[in-house]
Amino acid sequence: MHLKDLVFKEGEKNAWGLLLIRREELKQFLQTLFERKGHVDILEVGCWKGFLVGWLRENFPKDKYSWNYWGVDIVEPEDRRRDYPHLIMNAEALEFPANRFDAVIMIEVLEHVVDYVKALREAYRVLRPGGGVFIQSVACCDPCALADETHFHVLHPATLRRLLVWIGFRDVEAVGAEDGRGNFAVWGFK
Repeated sequence: MHLKDLVFKEGEKNAWGLLLIRREELKQFLQTLFERKGHVDILEVGCWKGFLVGWLRENFPKDKYSWNYWGVDIVEPEDRRRDYPHLIMNAEALEFPANRFDAVIMIEVLEHVVDYVKALREAYRVLRPGGGVFIQSVACCDPCALADETHFHVLHPATLRRLLVWIGFRDVEAVGAEDGRGNFAVWGFK
């Protein structure tokens, strides 16, 4: 079975949607960027059906916050939201110029990317100075990490934190899944 077919199969089986478990952490991350930058250009890598754009509108209303959103994914679900820019793109080769975005958000994505180090380097490349990456993933020892056939990797928050520092991110924080189970969030700034 091709990966794209498998993605749709797993998406239906697991009712993929906005699997944003670390909502408060994402709010805190974005609030930091709004305070630093005023306007924030947001790229969601692995946007699936675009549920995050609705969450952003509810939590950061455009009458109080200035932001633009773009979503990229390797698939185009027929029933995705149509009210945002959506591009078919691989996380390992983002087709944007360097220093294009203030935030790169990856919700339950890295475990699905074959070369996730390359994807993180791409996130770093497209971020403007002072911009940041926010990652949420399922922890390595959680049964869900191994159950999904589209996962190429299992991740651990401490390991991912060290990798972000190695790539060049600063002020990197990781929360959750201290026991290796459940979901965690890691974020850092360029």
